[in-house]
Amino acid sequence: MSILIFTIIGILIGVLSSLFGLGGGLIVVPILFALLPESIPASYLMHTAIGTSLAVMIINSLNSTLNHSRQNNVKWPIFRFFVLTISMGAFVGGVIASYVPSDGLRYVFIAFLIYVIISNVAKRTFTNAFTEHAFTYPKKSSGAISGIVIGFVSTLLGIGGSLMTIPYLRKRGLRMLHAVALATPLGLPIAIVGSITYLITGLQAEGMPDSTVGFIYFPALLGFTLGGFAGVPLGRIIAQKLPDGLFSKIYLLLLVLVVLMMIFG
Repeated sequence: MSILIFTIIGILIGVLSSLFGLGGGLIVVPILFALLPESIPASYLMHTAIGTSLAVMIINSLNSTLNHSRQNNVKWPIFRFFVLTISMGAFVGGVIASYVPSDGLRYVFIAFLIYVIISNVAKRTFTNAFTEHAFTYPKKSSGAISGIVIGFVSTLLGIGGSLMTIPYLRKRGLRMLHAVALATPLGLPIAIVGSITYLITGLQAEGMPDSTVGFIYFPALLGFTLGGFAGVPLGRIIAQKLPDGLFSKIYLLLLVLVVLMMIFG
């Protein structure tokens, strides 16, 4: 697979990253699982997809955060409330992931996505349209536990924080635009800690090709990063214009599509 094709795919990933706060991981993992070369051992396919997606997230999250911050979409007090505990959970998740079989990670990924979709369809609060000042902070203890769980699961599965952060923030009354804008900087500690962990643990893996460093596949990382610089600003513009209720429904539809990609891909 050429860098040009990865760049074209990267534009779409950049749009979705900025539009849905994904940082790229939720889309990158199933795409890479399907497109990684045969030179990568089958037992390390999912690990490489996750490690590469975490590395892509660093660039996309920085780019998307900058774009949203310029429009005052990022609620920085909420960011400061969660960032430390999410970082702690991310470190533990990255270490444990190296001991989980590739197929096991794939099945956990699919099962978790299905749970998120069903639970958020059942809880109609996710698709409600919230006002600018509806958000309520959790207690410090429950907020800390939530942050650790978000960081742990997100790094373990290489999905960035948005899959858990956005439903959580929506439950507490935050508008979709601000939840998406927050998911990108909150995904940074997950991406940084996770990608370093996957890089280091992957160096111990036998049979990996020269196009990888640890569990990071560099042709995809380069292409997705280049494409992201074109896609991220476009995604932010679209996010700025979507009504809150419609925005949340489109997000849930995206999750359904990703589940289907992972099951049948």
